[in-house]
Amino acid sequence: MELTNFKTNGYDPQIDYIKGICIIFVILTHSMSRYELSPILFPYWGDTAVPIFIIIQAFHYYKKGLDIRMPNLSKLWKKIIFPFIIILALMFLAQYFIYYDKTDGIFSPNLYWDKRGPGSYYIFIYLELAFAIPLFAPIIKKLSAKWILVFFIILSQLIEIVACITHCPDIIYRNLFIRYTFLLYFGYLMATKGLILNKITLLNGFIGIISLYIFNYTDTDLEPFFYTSLYNWKYCHWVCYLYIAYIFIWLLKNSYIHLTPYKSIQKGIVFIGKYTYYIYLFQIFYYATICHYVSSTLSSLIESHFIERLAYIIISTIICIAPVVCFKRAYQHHHDIKVES
Repeated sequence: MELTNFKTNGYDPQIDYIKGICIIFVILTHSMSRYELSPILFPYWGDTAVPIFIIIQAFHYYKKGLDIRMPNLSKLWKKIIFPFIIILALMFLAQYFIYYDKTDGIFSPNLYWDKRGPGSYYIFIYLELAFAIPLFAPIIKKLSAKWILVFFIILSQLIEIVACITHCPDIIYRNLFIRYTFLLYFGYLMATKGLILNKITLLNGFIGIISLYIFNYTDTDLEPFFYTSLYNWKYCHWVCYLYIAYIFIWLLKNSYIHLTPYKSIQKGIVFIGKYTYYIYLFQIFYYATICHYVSSTLSSLIESHFIERLAYIIISTIICIAPVVCFKRAYQHHHDIKVES
């Protein structure tokens, strides 16, 4: 038996390490097409990013107890909403010139919904969960460990069935947190008992592996039991999260330990993990605007399609991460000098 747990008091660099890895996965998701991602088994590693971010979000709430604590609106505005609005405004301004001939102007609804940047749905999921996570606390508090699991399984399965029966449109399914509800259970476990890897949970993890294969690599129609109508959300089923929580998070945590001899790499990923939200925002801007120019420039310079695609992925990753990291390092250095003086 092995235990995957994190500090519930004080700072734990392993959390930022995992977040750093996951934001790289997010960038890769948006650098490549599903046609390119499928053969490299992306559902088993890259698609885990958003579920892991949500588990961590629930972990940070539940590690402070199960009393209802609604989010601080001032902090949400300052740290989450206002930066998003700024990047959105910059993106719309850029797109006004880039797509002027294709839209009705800068206030065109088409400009917002079609070109607001890949992954922009996550901001809505995060805000919804900021208010939803506390609402589950009283239920969790009243139930035993076994019945907490039963509750989340029943609720998650009902959500799947309702989504099937109502033929839930993409715009709703994409922007509601409901498909991630089961992840709150793992966030609670991680905050209280840790995620235990034993014979039973390992078996659950393998069930998740098989489920991911069925949803992503076969044409099996499991409706009305599992919502399989939308191509982009094949990993968003509660049964798939069994693999992510019990096996993949364990693998990530162990990769942190095995990188101990390579401190510079380990610290670099941890530093990236501290600023995942800002990297997330910048990659929205990049993929909604200048990535097209990067891609077309590389296509004109490089004949080999494979090398051109590899160069695009590497350059896009650097562009999305480097400006944020450099800015934060410079800001931190300026702040340290100011404190010393």
